[in-house]
Amino acid sequence: MIGTIDRETLLAHARMIASSGGKAVPDDAKELSDLEVCGAAEITAITRVAAERDGSVLVSSGGTTGIPKLTYLPHDMAFDRLLPVWRPLGIGDIVLNLYDAGRMWGTHYFVQKLAERSEATVIPSGPMTAEELEVRLPMLREVGVSALASVPSVLADFAEMVLKTGVTPPIKTIIWMGEAWTEAKRELVRRAFPEVQLWGIYGSVETWAMASNRPGCDESTFHVLSDEIIELDDAGALLTRAGDGWTVPVVRYRLGDRLTAAECSCGRGDALRVLGRADDGFGLLGNYVNVADIVASARECPDVVDAQLVLVRDPGLADSALSMTAEYTGTADPRAVRSWLTGSHVRLGTVDSQHPEAIRARRVDQLRRIARTNKTPAAVWEDALGDESQRS
Repeated sequence: MIGTIDRETLLAHARMIASSGGKAVPDDAKELSDLEVCGAAEITAITRVAAERDGSVLVSSGGTTGIPKLTYLPHDMAFDRLLPVWRPLGIGDIVLNLYDAGRMWGTHYFVQKLAERSEATVIPSGPMTAEELEVRLPMLREVGVSALASVPSVLADFAEMVLKTGVTPPIKTIIWMGEAWTEAKRELVRRAFPEVQLWGIYGSVETWAMASNRPGCDESTFHVLSDEIIELDDAGALLTRAGDGWTVPVVRYRLGDRLTAAECSCGRGDALRVLGRADDGFGLLGNYVNVADIVASARECPDVVDAQLVLVRDPGLADSALSMTAEYTGTADPRAVRSWLTGSHVRLGTVDSQHPEAIRARRVDQLRRIARTNKTPAAVWEDALGDESQRS
């Protein structure tokens, strides 16, 4: 367990939100473990009650291939809780907001509100194509853009264009969330902006900001905010919050990620590391394998820069694939990448011995992105007709 909340405060909070759509609290409840786990339905119900009173921004996760999970965010977006420990912007800063607007994804509006609360100037650009960015870089340097905000995939694209053109805006701050760094993306950004400081947030649309990363932190660790508890569970960690001023006041909400407690070089406590999605395992012709493990292995292959899996869905079995293609960027030969994966992963080796046609490797110029968010998913699912669904 990471974080602490006084037991009496916790139980009183659970009873309070039960009246607004949360899970009922048993009369004999004494500990956190006595309370029920809640899900997306409770998030929607609890936040809708507050929205009917104070207004909101209605956002959602999912919705591309499944039913959207709705959250009514208060207009203040809980910055009173976040800014005392995480303040990447200040007066005089100019932030280029490269997050996608619209489609009920909240991150673009998070950056807009952050700039407002920090008394900074914001450019609500959204993502740019390489051609647009090349044309606009001189303007961005002229206006003095000092901060960028986006997912690491888009930030790496930006850095690559800066290195190509030699036109470098005076970037000193990068705000990132929604996707983990890879070594290749981080190296690109550091080459383009050697002195830049990285400020990260771990959260979700359903729960908003849960933990923060700032200069001095290891880039893979986040620190839980005060008045929060994270219960570690391989089926998906559980989040509990107490007190006022949260976007979403929850008790034992099941997150989609596997987390672990961590130590951070900054010395602050209550640190966590994200291990991966709780649901990123899949069956491959009778062998159960893990997306994150295979992608991590592919990235370690010599001359591979980044990788993702393209999985052809088995129509007869849930979460199962008929074949797997490792798509990757870099100069490695596809045969070498395939051999690397089947030789370093026992279960892929088993599949290879029985169904060699089911495992492929393919070099590409760019990995696939999620259209709604510009994230690079670890896995892309295709049906036999080639329709795609993506897993972040």
